[in-house]
Amino acid sequence: MASISSTFAIEVFDRKRARSDRLADFLALYVHHFGPEHRTASNELIEFLASPNQGQSITYFGLTYDGNPCGFATFMYYPEGPIGVVDHLVIAPNLRGYGAFFGFCDLIARYIERKRLPLDFIVAEIMLADGSLVTSIRPALLVRLMRLVGFKAARAAYWAPDPTILHDRESCKAVLLFASQPDRDELPAVEFLRLVELIYKSHYQRWYERTMPAEKFRRYQEVADELLQKIRAGAAKDKRVVLNGMKNIDLVFSLDPNPPANPSTLFYIGLLLIPAAVGIAVAFAQELRVAAVAAGLSIALIGLFAANGRLRNLLMQAFRLKE
Repeated sequence: MASISSTFAIEVFDRKRARSDRLADFLALYVHHFGPEHRTASNELIEFLASPNQGQSITYFGLTYDGNPCGFATFMYYPEGPIGVVDHLVIAPNLRGYGAFFGFCDLIARYIERKRLPLDFIVAEIMLADGSLVTSIRPALLVRLMRLVGFKAARAAYWAPDPTILHDRESCKAVLLFASQPDRDELPAVEFLRLVELIYKSHYQRWYERTMPAEKFRRYQEVADELLQKIRAGAAKDKRVVLNGMKNIDLVFSLDPNPPANPSTLFYIGLLLIPAAVGIAVAFAQELRVAAVAAGLSIALIGLFAANGRLRNLLMQAFRLKE
């Protein structure tokens, strides 16, 4: 029987290939599959690859399957960190399940290892608003996939300083993930804030200083500085910032270190307390009337959830059966 084979591969683009037609193919895929709310213009990506800022090294990766473009990502290296930032990650949907994602990450890691860059961290941001949806991979799922390839989420409030902060800061709430060398489960708060400030100042603000009109950049810088101060205030409460690894239940802390109880959590608590309270009442009263009330209450609750789809969703969220 004849053998059949296929393979993933990456194509690497540096400043010498910034104007190549092949890069344009991968950028077209990026534009088609990346959410428009937070998408960087392809002409800006080309301009910065051809002429990066001082102290910044830029490489773009194109993923192929049997030679056909199916993914795109950028890698920006900052020796002052020393850190690398992986960004603009997109993969064509429904391509061999999540095999393309894992293959892409593995090939990028191999490239970085061969370059022997002196890295303490590789950093990635994932914005959690619906507008940051990339193809068919929802943000929370992308966080889990990143954890499977070695990233850990910082348990700290973080906002990505995307230009969207000028009119919708809440949509820029994000998870900041670190792949550490060597592997670490926590960072001193001072070190965490140093890295966040590097991301804000060197990775973002120096980019938009080149691309925004002066007045817009001034307003952007003011809002970004406000968010940076909020991050500082949150991290200053503790001496160390936890990198929470595979604990999915800790994901909420990536938005707020002290989150208010949300409706699903309150309802979950209610479900636990109601049977306990009724059981105690029955035990003390030993009355059929109380037992009948308890049974009636249980039947009413079951009927309410059976008839109301919104409440069913709330219940599923409370038990973490649905995102």
